[in-house]
Amino acid sequence: MHTPPCLLCLDDEAVIAGRAAAAAGWALQVVERHRFPDGELRLRLPPTLPSRVVVWRGLHQPNEKLVELLLIARGARALGAQWLGLVTPYLAYMRQDIAFHPGEVVSQRVVGGFLADLFDAVLTVDPHLHRV
Repeated sequence: MHTPPCLLCLDDEAVIAGRAAAAAGWALQVVERHRFPDGELRLRLPPTLPSRVVVWRGLHQPNEKLVELLLIARGARALGAQWLGLVTPYLAYMRQDIAFHPGEVVSQRVVGGFLADLFDAVLTVDPHLHRV
């Protein structure tokens, strides 16, 4: 019998993530966040994690949240998470799926690859896709 995953979230999404965790029968853990004067973040995860962890983070206003996900995912793996999932109700940077002008970065591929490198699975409701 395996231990159910825990659901990690940040304080600004604790209510909705808590509802999801309760519905799934999972423990909810809120990641502590401190912001330094220069804007850097210090995050504190629970000191022990089960082998399966799911992170809840919507990606509206995504730039800082992508850094949070990088730190949380790497930290969770260092604390023993062997399988790591992401629940992101809104998945940003998916609209730029082709380069319309020379030199444009195809953000869908970059951010999609970034998340694929961090997480074993990604679940979203609104992938903000246009053609793909």
